[in-house]
Amino acid sequence: MMRMVVARLIVAILLGIAVGFAVGKNTAADAERGNALTMKEYIADFDHHKQELISSRVPMAAALLVGTLMIVAMFGLYELLMWCVDRLLTVLDRRKSLATQPGTPPPW
Repeated sequence: MMRMVVARLIVAILLGIAVGFAVGKNTAADAERGNALTMKEYIADFDHHKQELISSRVPMAAALLVGTLMIVAMFGLYELLMWCVDRLLTVLDRRKSLATQPGTPPPW
């Protein structure tokens, strides 16, 4: 039982680090593009920037379906990774052996 909790924590921390890194890199790239963009370039290419914002229209039903599938896939990946880490911890756990453990036997 404790091994499952440890496996969940390990997977959650690693996924958090991976998502945080991806978001950080994306934000840094956006900031870099924003710093390089001048007012003249933005005004000269205003129609293109406006079309980028307008052209990404997605119907609400499609957005809900894709969002639901992404959440299901994320939880499926999380459970698969957690199962794999649990199996790895089982292999690494030396206390789980069938040999007689040292010490006094239980009183019953």
